Amino acid sequence: SDMLPTLALSKSAWWEASSTLGRNGAAICIMIIDQKSQATDPADRVRNAGGYLREMTARAKKGELNLHGSVFGLLKRGTGEQDA
Repeated sequence: SDMLPTLALSKSAWWEASSTLGRNGAAICIMIIDQKSQATDPADRVRNAGGYLREMTARAKKGELNLHGSVFGLLKRGTGEQDA
């Protein structure tokens, strides 16, 4: 939760994510949002971190959020950048 001010995330968005995904799940969402906010491709870049977290939380409530896929996608993308 130390990154909330850095990403301009509200505490209410964090609390909602934490209550839905658990503290670790919400922290993983923050990590994903942080990485996506720094994406080099503007199409991949997160511009509204709070809105993105709320959307992730809403998808989790519907059982439609795939955190593992998002994390592995970021790792794969990072590896590809290092190899280039």
